[in-house]
Amino acid sequence: MPEHSKVWLDDTTLRVMTYKSGSFVFQLGVDLKQSQAMLDRVNDAQNRFNKMPNLPQIIDQIQEKVLASSIYSTNTIEGGQFTEQETAAILSQDPKTIQKTEERRLTNLKEAIEWIKTSSAKQLSPNQGKPFELSSVFKLHRLVSQNLDEQHNPAGQLRNNQPTQTTLVGNNAHGGAYRPPKCIEDIEYLIEAWVEWLNSPHIINQPVIIRACLAHYYFELIHPFWDGNGRTGRLVEMFILEQSGYRFSSSAVWSYYQTNIHEYFALFNACRKLAEKKQVYPNQAFIDFVLMGMFNTIEHLHDISNDLITYLLYQNHLNHAKYNKLISDRQFNLIHLLIKIIGQQGRFCSQAELLRNSQVSMLYNGKTERTFYRDIAKLIELGFLSESDGLIIMGH
Repeated sequence: MPEHSKVWLDDTTLRVMTYKSGSFVFQLGVDLKQSQAMLDRVNDAQNRFNKMPNLPQIIDQIQEKVLASSIYSTNTIEGGQFTEQETAAILSQDPKTIQKTEERRLTNLKEAIEWIKTSSAKQLSPNQGKPFELSSVFKLHRLVSQNLDEQHNPAGQLRNNQPTQTTLVGNNAHGGAYRPPKCIEDIEYLIEAWVEWLNSPHIINQPVIIRACLAHYYFELIHPFWDGNGRTGRLVEMFILEQSGYRFSSSAVWSYYQTNIHEYFALFNACRKLAEKKQVYPNQAFIDFVLMGMFNTIEHLHDISNDLITYLLYQNHLNHAKYNKLISDRQFNLIHLLIKIIGQQGRFCSQAELLRNSQVSMLYNGKTERTFYRDIAKLIELGFLSESDGLIIMGH
């Protein structure tokens, strides 16, 4: 049986020889000059996002939205069946009351994300990586796997296939199946070499997004645990991003992965095959994919933030109008009912449709229809509402 061995081929490339799985190469595999323009766009967008006003009302709502979306996305990638709305509802419950394994997966992910957030940096440091500890991998896997009814997946325990056991990752629909290392001696050696490579001087000082992306990529190729590797690998990526100030985008990018799930899975195999053929820059496509995902994600976070700020200003203006008796309590309540109805229906409605709503009807109990239409006209005149194509929409 061959001996375990490691050799640095250059400053950023570590080749590992295993007992039974052959050689395994950790490499940068990317043309930094080709990626620099998109890196600059991503970092500029993230820097502007980090400098937005840290109003508690805004931050809390962004955090709530991103948490539900991120957990929904990473869980769906692994075959979860809950909708985003159902996910948000489960996450709002007391974890101690959760009994079903499928629901516990969600609350476990929430706990793992909250643990990562304790290591978050507030300021962006796009080229200053921080050491990554092997213990963090086991901590994250224990968090995502705890209290699940899965005897085949002990929390925090590395995989050790028996001679008759075969582990396959992927399928033909996503670029082909891959057989990861299977004996625990090889997996232990590889996961330790992976951390050594991540923390080596010329890798830790690479652009943080590229280092985080490659940490995720090589973790999935090692596939060290029986189950939960996808969730844990994305959390590893998030951890490295959070350490350097990629606030919210670190997990919000999972929505991009889920939306583009075929390409996401296929790239693992495509890049792996290019590396086997010793092609130049075999990891470029995966890096490009993540960079585009990060940019789109951060731009979306800007949109969410701007919408929330606009809504906050609208509410302040509305409260001011009520306090100064520019609008009545009834008109004030009508606007809040309209906001609620639009949120429930997911669309705007006409004046007549609004009047037929049971809650609006109760608000105008004992009043004439003319009173309702006068209130609408007054709110449009003051700019709190507007009308377009016969539909009532919120003003600005």
